[in-house]
Amino acid sequence: MIEESHVKSQTVGSAALALLSKGDQKQGVVDTQQEMQKGYVDQLIIAAQRGAKEFGLSKPFYVCVQNRRERLLENVIRCQFYPRQTRPIPAYDLSLYHYDPKIEKLTFVWTIPDKETCSVIKKCRYASPKGEEQLYGFVKAFHEGKLI
Repeated sequence: MIEESHVKSQTVGSAALALLSKGDQKQGVVDTQQEMQKGYVDQLIIAAQRGAKEFGLSKPFYVCVQNRRERLLENVIRCQFYPRQTRPIPAYDLSLYHYDPKIEKLTFVWTIPDKETCSVIKKCRYASPKGEEQLYGFVKAFHEGKLI
């Protein structure tokens, strides 16, 4: 169970505006990814537990993670975690996990990055960089309509 902190925190909007007012901070991709990963696994587990309560323990289901950019705050990306009984159609900014509540096993299935990243990967005519082979495979299958 996640405990609530009694420390007063600022809203996402005020934090985003404060960062924007500082100018370009030249944050790298790795820094952005690390920041996005904070609390990711906890939220994934919470979504799986919510699905088990909602759907019961008899059948496996899916947990989706949808990344959404804020329209008004260009430096804010939110992750929405939600369970569903049916397998979703692959889409940009979507990651999929399979959850078996009988044995409490959560398995990563695939991820599709944003449209711009997919476009860059799709245009790549050379071998995928070491460590990114799986992502390149997901993007290729997605663009060929073969990712299920």
